[in-house]
Amino acid sequence: MKRASTVKKGRGADNVQRAAVERSQRAGRRQATRQARRLSSAPAAPRPRKANASRVDSSLEAPAGVELPFGVRRAFVAAIVLVALALIIVVAAQNWQAIAALPGAASEAQLAAQSASAPAASSPSPMRIGIVSGHRGNDSGAVCADGLTEAQVNFDHAVRVASLLRAQGHTVDILDEFDPRLQGYVADALVSIHVDSCAYINDLATGFKVARALDSRLPEAEDRLVACLVERYQAATGLRFHANTVTYDMTQYHAFHEVAPTTPAAIIETGFLYLDRTILTRKADRVAQGIVDGILCYLAEDR
Repeated sequence: MKRASTVKKGRGADNVQRAAVERSQRAGRRQATRQARRLSSAPAAPRPRKANASRVDSSLEAPAGVELPFGVRRAFVAAIVLVALALIIVVAAQNWQAIAALPGAASEAQLAAQSASAPAASSPSPMRIGIVSGHRGNDSGAVCADGLTEAQVNFDHAVRVASLLRAQGHTVDILDEFDPRLQGYVADALVSIHVDSCAYINDLATGFKVARALDSRLPEAEDRLVACLVERYQAATGLRFHANTVTYDMTQYHAFHEVAPTTPAAIIETGFLYLDRTILTRKADRVAQGIVDGILCYLAEDR
């Protein structure tokens, strides 16, 4: 009997201990539940607010690597283009006079129109003068390395000469190299204008030449025409006369045998396109004036 009571006492102690453990576990679960509820009901933390780009201080520069807006970039490019155009216009304006002075700067039609519109002065005895523009309508003549041709220079000189003579009241015909009008052409004087080679020959290849037909039908009249051209052209241009370099092609020039027998004629080579290029192209007014003065000198003596 004593043994049985001892067993009962041991079992009762175990039950008491187990119940205490279960109460402790239930208390722990209740505490964990309450903690979880508190966490789930707490308000959410506020999110960081984005900076308002419109309120950023405009005095601050954009950090490196930030791309400018499209509108700003377009305006910047447009400003650069406008500045470049302005510079081009300024440079063009500064160089316009130099460009206009070059042969061929104006079209042949413009030069011809300028010549035709020159005002005519009153003259008691206007005369007809023929001016042959060398190589015009046939070939280029001498050609320089940069493309400048003898035909261009000749025509520029011919138009200037015609304009000056028309201003004196004379009738002037500008004729091509093989112009059909040369056949039986009747005038008080005819002068064919040419220039010499564009290649370097030597340091003496500078100056001008004038000649008449070797078998002239009007030797006295044509000698006076040649003499007047030599004297006045040299005075106007400062170039020297190359009497010893007159060629066979000059003394046998085809137009001498085409014009009427009563028309005195001469041919002039106004200079060498290599060493005399500056005066022939940039001082063409002096060239034209020298030819005009020579023609007027002859016409005055022939009256």
